[in-house]
Amino acid sequence: MYRQIIISESNSFLLNLPANFIGRQVEIIAFPVVARKKAGDKYSLENALKFFKKHAVDFSGVAKWKREDLYE
Repeated sequence: MYRQIIISESNSFLLNLPANFIGRQVEIIAFPVVARKKAGDKYSLENALKFFKKHAVDFSGVAKWKREDLYE
């Protein structure tokens, strides 16, 4: 596999492939890369974990039940 990320300066691009790609079928895909969120971003994983810890529900005090008790 060969991957190269570029910032285009025009609508054409010359791609030099590795020597072991010569004579083989190659697929080339081009799509815009979405910028990653920064750590301080409101939607970051770190902030999501803080939110869920803050709003977590403690079920340790809930009484255990048995399936058989449902049919009595």
